[in-house]
Amino acid sequence: MKNRNKIVYGMLLFLTTAFTSCDNNGIDDLDFDVSLQNPETTVKVGEPVTFAFSGDPDYLIFYSGEYGKKYANRNRTKADVESLILKYNLELKYARINYRNGLKVLISEDFNGIYDEENIKQATWSDMDGQLKVPVIESTYEGYQHGEVRDIVVDMDNYKDKRFYLALRYEMSPLTEDEIANNQVHPDAYFYPKLQQSVDGKTIEKTSPKNDFGFGFVKIKYNSNNSDNPTQTVVDDQRVSINGRKGKDGTYIWAVSQAVDASKVNADEGLSIKSLSYSLPSYTHIYNEPGEYTVTFVARNANAWNCTEQIKEIKVTVVE
Repeated sequence: MKNRNKIVYGMLLFLTTAFTSCDNNGIDDLDFDVSLQNPETTVKVGEPVTFAFSGDPDYLIFYSGEYGKKYANRNRTKADVESLILKYNLELKYARINYRNGLKVLISEDFNGIYDEENIKQATWSDMDGQLKVPVIESTYEGYQHGEVRDIVVDMDNYKDKRFYLALRYEMSPLTEDEIANNQVHPDAYFYPKLQQSVDGKTIEKTSPKNDFGFGFVKIKYNSNNSDNPTQTVVDDQRVSINGRKGKDGTYIWAVSQAVDASKVNADEGLSIKSLSYSLPSYTHIYNEPGEYTVTFVARNANAWNCTEQIKEIKVTVVE
């Protein structure tokens, strides 16, 4: 018989009432309570769960107890990171024999976030004792060759509580006169980073070089002549791209992320489910994952000058 996920609702109500420090003169006293309206204490995952209210507060905020929605974490901006893993693929394409060793993946704890040549030089950059691997092309063929490293996994536990910057360094010597005459070019590099972190038992993966990592480019040497096969740099949701192209004077470019702070989190938020303009006798929510949840309702009466507040909690247990 198939195991069926079920939700078992603990009926323990936490009757502790918390009041804000603001003066409640001029507003109605609160007499708010919450209970479960479901006729059974065992409910299948995906079925509606209804909370019934007594009293009619002006405003009501709901914290489901799920990840990112815990009342206890409403003011939290730093969290304990349980694990931190960097994953990436790196491709080097159209690399002639003299341009196969110009890539480095690096990390820095002391880069100051000023994206120019001087400040990059002043920072300390490390390949983590070779853990940050790059493509190695062993062929002796002088023409264009491709290389890649795939599914690189780097344990970043030493950086769980540190700010750091991730970088791809692209450094190629100038093309020779013969190479220029034959329309040969510097290689293309494509970097696909991901950062996987676990907080509060939940695994989150940052996958967008543009939005999650915030990579930017520091172009030290490059071909800017738009009519002569210029250097191209692009960062998007999939990858960081550096296309050296016709680097007559050499191509030297850094792609550097914004500061990464895995322990920095957004404060958890509740959902406003009631305002002064209407009554709300009940509220329905659905739980889709097993676990123990502390459901919190924050009831408030308020006007422009004063307010009073009550907090009610219910334990919800979700089992498989």
